This record gives sequence, structure tokens and C-alpha cells, in this order.
Amino acid sequence: MFALSPGFSPKRLLLCSRENANRVASRVFDERPGRVSIVRTANPLQPFRVCTTTVAGDHVEVEMVS
Repeated sequence: MFALSPGFSPKRLLLCSRENANRVASRVFDERPGRVSIVRTANPLQPFRVCTTTVAGDHVEVEMVS
């Protein structure tokens, strides 16, 4: 898990969570069946990213495929 700065607001901590990335990925998958991935980034302000395409070198945490 990422060590987020204690200066981040509770809202930021919620939005940066893995659980929130799972919720977003599920909603994207429901709207657009295909391949949806949760990718870990090195950015502490956006530690997880939801995407429909991945790039070589991305650290894929979860992948949903229909």
C-alpha cells in the first residue's frame, strides 16, 4: 500500500484508495464491456488508474475481461 502524506484530506484518501479504483473499474466495465484494468502508478496523488488499454511496463493490479 502507498504511504500517503498525512496532509491529504479524508476525501483525497478515499479517492486514492484501491477500493475506489475497484468501484470505478466496475462502473466502466458495466458501461463498456471488454478489457478494463486497474494500474498502479508511481504518483502519490493518483496511485491507481483505471484504463481500457494498457501500455508495456504498466503494473496491472486487476484486469476485467468479457
